Amino acid sequence: MAAWARIPDGVTAQQAAALPMAAETAWRALDDLGVQPGELLLVHGAGSTVGEAAVRFALHQGIRVIATAGRTRAAALKEIGAQVTTYGDGMAERVSAMAAGRVDRALDAAPTGGRIDRADQPSPAGGSLPTLIELTGDPDRVLTVSDFAAAAELGARITTEISYDRMDEFARLAGEGILVIPIARTYTLDQIQEAAELSQSRRPGGKLMLVL
Repeated sequence: MAAWARIPDGVTAQQAAALPMAAETAWRALDDLGVQPGELLLVHGAGSTVGEAAVRFALHQGIRVIATAGRTRAAALKEIGAQVTTYGDGMAERVSAMAAGRVDRALDAAPTGGRIDRADQPSPAGGSLPTLIELTGDPDRVLTVSDFAAAAELGARITTEISYDRMDEFARLAGEGILVIPIARTYTLDQIQEAAELSQSRRPGGKLMLVL
């Protein structure tokens, strides 16, 4: 294997299997965005696995976080220290009130054209980036991990260069309980069709795990 890390004590094999992709994408996004300790970060789509990982990383680094999420993950995000609001109509006004000033940077972690979690309303494709740019005042302070077409049109940032050189760090943070990726459901091999249908709905509410 080109990249691997030992599973720390207290972390199950299923929890460990859920970590790498979401953690790598979230870490890379925050790094590419250039967010610094003490800044205010808006994570849009924090109910996604990448979004929640980004919230956890940012809070651990001393970054203040406002998160948009639906009912499925809102309580968990509040519990770890994020300020949470819903998205949709009036989001810019709600975020501005919570920020009491300008948002320093914004990360769009919402699945393009899909639902953010099981309890939410659909988010229009590309519909969030203009709002995030409005809140930060600069498209260079906004990064999306999914809506590349809208980013190209509006001048927002994207991130695509995958690297798993921080696997040991992810494992350490998981062992300390700082990094947790929610697992929505587990399936056996004969249930793979059911798992695929829920995954394609883009509203699984967490990682879907196939257990062999």
